[in-house]
Amino acid sequence: MSVTVEDILKLPSMRQAKVLGGRGGLNKVVSSISVLESVNPEVLTKEVFPQNTAYGSELVITGFLNCIDNVELQCSNLVRLAQGGEVGLVLYYVGVYLPRVDERLIALADQLDFVLICMPEGQRHLRYSNLISDVNECIFRDRAKNVSLVSDILARISKVPRHQQTVDTAMQMLCAELACSVVLCDENRQILNLFSWPQGMEDVVRTGVEQMRLPAGPLRIPCQFFEHAELYQLPIYTDLTQPLQMILIRDGEPLSQTLLDQVADLARICINIWGRRHGTVAIHELVRAILQDEPLKMRRLADIFHVDIASIHELWMLCGVQDAELVSHRMEEDLELARQCADTVIGSIFEDQPVMCMSTPHSLKEAERVMQELLSRAAALSPGSVVVRCSGLSTTTDCRRAYVLTLGNLADARRIFPHKGLFLLGELELAADCRRCIGQGESAAAEQTLPLSILQTDKEELDLAGTLCAYLLDGDLSVTRTAELLYLHKNTIKYRLQRISDLLGFRPGKMPETIALYRSAAIYRLLKA
Repeated sequence: MSVTVEDILKLPSMRQAKVLGGRGGLNKVVSSISVLESVNPEVLTKEVFPQNTAYGSELVITGFLNCIDNVELQCSNLVRLAQGGEVGLVLYYVGVYLPRVDERLIALADQLDFVLICMPEGQRHLRYSNLISDVNECIFRDRAKNVSLVSDILARISKVPRHQQTVDTAMQMLCAELACSVVLCDENRQILNLFSWPQGMEDVVRTGVEQMRLPAGPLRIPCQFFEHAELYQLPIYTDLTQPLQMILIRDGEPLSQTLLDQVADLARICINIWGRRHGTVAIHELVRAILQDEPLKMRRLADIFHVDIASIHELWMLCGVQDAELVSHRMEEDLELARQCADTVIGSIFEDQPVMCMSTPHSLKEAERVMQELLSRAAALSPGSVVVRCSGLSTTTDCRRAYVLTLGNLADARRIFPHKGLFLLGELELAADCRRCIGQGESAAAEQTLPLSILQTDKEELDLAGTLCAYLLDGDLSVTRTAELLYLHKNTIKYRLQRISDLLGFRPGKMPETIALYRSAAIYRLLKA
C-alpha cells in the first residue's frame, strides 16, 4: 500500500485545504481514516490506544468541538495520537466553532512530524463524510492493484517509537489491516499473542481457539465459534527449532493465498527481528511481556514459572553501564542479591538495560542496603552508572509506564541531581514535570523560576541561587553537606541561607512554601544544564 498523506491532499474533498505543520510527515502511509472528538487524552490512552498500543497510520478528523477553548487539551490529544502511530490531523470548522489554530499546536505538529491540515476556514457546509468517502476509495483502489502487506506494515512499524517496535505491534496492525482476528501460538498450542476483530471479543476468540483440536499444518475451515467466519491456520517457520502457528479468523471475503503467504512472511520477519526467542520458555520473555504490557502472554508465562504477577510492585533498573555483556553475565548474582530484600524477584537484560521486577521489599533499610551494593558493583564496571527504583506500582501496566518514564527522563533527572547515584520514581516524575514546563515556552519557565530570579537581585553578588539549589537538591537541607559540596565553610552557608530567607520572606525548608521552591530550583538547574 502506497497512499501517503501527500496523496490524500490531492483528493477533490481536500481542495483549498492547507498544511499548517508537520510537513516532515507528508510521506507517511495512510491506512485508514477516523473521526475523534475527545476532550480528555486519558480516553485515548484507556480506550482508543489501550496498553500503549500503536495501531498506526490513521488520518484523524476533528473539529476539537469539545475543547475549542482549551489549547492545552488540544496539544495533549495531538501528542497521544502521534504516540499511537497516527499520521495526521485534519481540522474542520476553523473560524466557525474553533476560533483559530493556536501556534503552540502548529509548533508541536512540526516537532513530531505529525501533519496538521486545516480545511477551508469559515465554511459551515463542509462535511466529514466527503473526506471519509474520498480517502476510503483511494485506499481501496490502491489495495486492489498493490498487495504489499509486508513492506507496508514493516514501514509503519519503523516509524513508531523503539519501545513499540514489537511482535505485538505488528500483530495489532495486521489485525486492523485485514479486519480479522489474529492468534499466534507456540508448538504446544499455547497462545502467545491474540488480537480480535472487532475489539472486545478477545475472550471469545481465546476460548474458541483453546477448545479446538486442530492438526498441525496449513488449514482453511469454517470457524466453529463465529458463524459465517472462516479460520485459517498457517505454520510460521522462524529461527526457532519448532514452528509457530498463526490463526486468522475472518468474516466476509475470503483471504487469497497470496495474502496468506504475505501474512506468514510478515510474522516470520517480525519474530526474527523483534522476538527471536518468541516461542521459547525463558524468564526473559516474562520480563519482556511485563515491560511491553502484553497481558495475555504475561499470564501464560507467569503460570509456567509460578510467578505471582499481582505481587510485583517495584521496578529496579541499572542504567549507564557501558559493558552490557559483562553485566549480563553478572545478572544472576544481582538477582540473588535483590532476593535478600524481597520475596518475588525476576529480571533480565531488556533493550541492553538490566531490569528487575519485584515485590515490595521487606523494609526500606534492606532495600537501601541492596541498592547501594548493586550500585557499588556497577560502579566497578562503569563509574557513571546509576540505580533506579520505581516503587509503589499497582499493576504491571504501571511497571511499563515506569520503564518508559525512566528511559525518557533519567538524563534530565541526572542533570537536576548530579550527585545522586540512586534515583526514585518521584525524581523522575519531577524531571518530566520540569521538562514539560520548559516546553511550554520561555514565559512559563520564567514564571516558575521567579523565586530564584529574586535571589539574583542581592547586592552582595553572592551565588545565592546556586547555594539554594545545592541546599535543596543535593544537600538534603543539611548545612554541613551543602558546605562540603560547595567547598565552603559552614558559616558561609549559614550566612547565605539567612540572606536567602530575607529575600524570599521564609526559610528554605518551611512547608508548604518549599514545595514550589524545590520545583523552581529543579527547573533552574535544568535550564542552566
